Amino acid sequence: MQLTLDFTCIIPLGLILLLIFHPSAPAILPSDNGVTCEHFDETNCTKLGDCTFTMQHCKIDSEKPPGCYVLWTKNEATGEERIKMKGCFSHTSECNKTECVTNSEPRKNIYFCCCRGSMCNTDQKWEPTTTEATTQVPKERTPEDTDLVPIIICSFTLAILITITGVLLFWYRRHKQENFNEIPTNEAEISNASPLLSNRPIQLLELKASGRFGDVWQAKLHNHDVAVKIFRMQEKESWNTELEIYKLPRMRHPNILEFLGHEKHTENIQHEFWLISAYQHNGSLCDYLKSHTITYKQLCRIAESMSCGLAHLHEEIPATKAEGLKPSIAHRDFKSKNVLLKNNLTACIADFGLAMIFEPGKPCGDTHGQVGTRRYMAPEVLEGAINFNRDAFLRIDVYACGLVLWEMVSRCDSTGPVCDYLLPFEAELGQRPTLDEVQENVVMKKLRPQILNTWRSHPGISIICDTMEECWDHDAEARLSSSCVMERFSQLQKYPVAPLLIQNNTNICVDLRESINS
Repeated sequence: MQLTLDFTCIIPLGLILLLIFHPSAPAILPSDNGVTCEHFDETNCTKLGDCTFTMQHCKIDSEKPPGCYVLWTKNEATGEERIKMKGCFSHTSECNKTECVTNSEPRKNIYFCCCRGSMCNTDQKWEPTTTEATTQVPKERTPEDTDLVPIIICSFTLAILITITGVLLFWYRRHKQENFNEIPTNEAEISNASPLLSNRPIQLLELKASGRFGDVWQAKLHNHDVAVKIFRMQEKESWNTELEIYKLPRMRHPNILEFLGHEKHTENIQHEFWLISAYQHNGSLCDYLKSHTITYKQLCRIAESMSCGLAHLHEEIPATKAEGLKPSIAHRDFKSKNVLLKNNLTACIADFGLAMIFEPGKPCGDTHGQVGTRRYMAPEVLEGAINFNRDAFLRIDVYACGLVLWEMVSRCDSTGPVCDYLLPFEAELGQRPTLDEVQENVVMKKLRPQILNTWRSHPGISIICDTMEECWDHDAEARLSSSCVMERFSQLQKYPVAPLLIQNNTNICVDLRESINS
């Protein structure tokens, strides 16, 4: 018998598959009009005692037709399921099923499914994918087997069509950048940070600091200490700036605060924006110096690691095949409060809410020049005479670095009795100087913190005093670069009493800077 393949069995199937899998095919799916979902929130159940399941009418959006979702946990010992949340879900790009069924592995015992159609989330189910090995017993070929050949060919063709459709669908979603990697919360806007946002595993323990950008809390995340910086709604721009900095390529560095994640929250109708980072038990350098004196060895260790972090921040690292370009970054609020100390008394730099990114070949853009903490502001910032280019902003950081070095030396016990901790210019201008007072003394009188004669008696600290003076030079172009400061302290660590080697290394930095400027 001669076999003929009727292609009429293929073309309709292909069209049907395209209609089913293509996102713009509502004719095959349940109607989006008037979608209603079962609603439940365990938080209300716990706090308000409202443990009833209600109906929720979903908001209709022509671009994102609504669906329903369920979030639940399962007791591994008893198999008992516990509903955490139910409700409407607008991100339905991968919720084309009419039943709330998932085969995805749970995250931290959290199961999630979504579906399309009214009240499709009344029940939920997890069906794990399994692979079973089958053994077929050979049987004798019969005449009826020949009738299976057209079916096999049609099935094979159907599989090819499904594969092609899947590839096209994948390309379409990548092109539209619709990545379904989030779990819904009660917010209208879904966070793309923690996968357990609605089931927050972060436990806030103690308020550690409050500033103009927000509050810093010590918290617990999976039994680990973390720091949570909470920005208020009006400081969302600073939160975005810090987040953008942390997400840049090659920002993971031992002397840059370790970034762990970000979240968005709504508490009592108030929007909050969280940054989660590693927690440093020694706190800021400023707070540590208030309650501790430091040895010369500790001084060099802190200064070297601090300057290493600042040099990494300032450095532009070209792109490679593995990683993208790391642009040069100016901190713009460098001070001892924004330098944190690890357990081994090495430093890491934090707080990038005012930082600027310098993309190669792009202008600085619109920015306000007079930002930062006034007692750490460089003369050109106070005077309003900044050249709006990358090097000018980097030199502003170096000026502030010189003042931080002065703070550390003032609490070093290697040169005799140590006085109480003072901020830069606190002895001359008090604790809360006005902007006019700082301008008059720093710009007009060229005032700098006092360097004691006893400091010069120690050969190593004398070199550090020279370094801080070269950092806070009134002429911005005469200041050291952060990389030269780092190299100088690196040499001090290796050769504690070697002023000639330090001087030679500084000359190299100066020559290099002059060649760049020329």
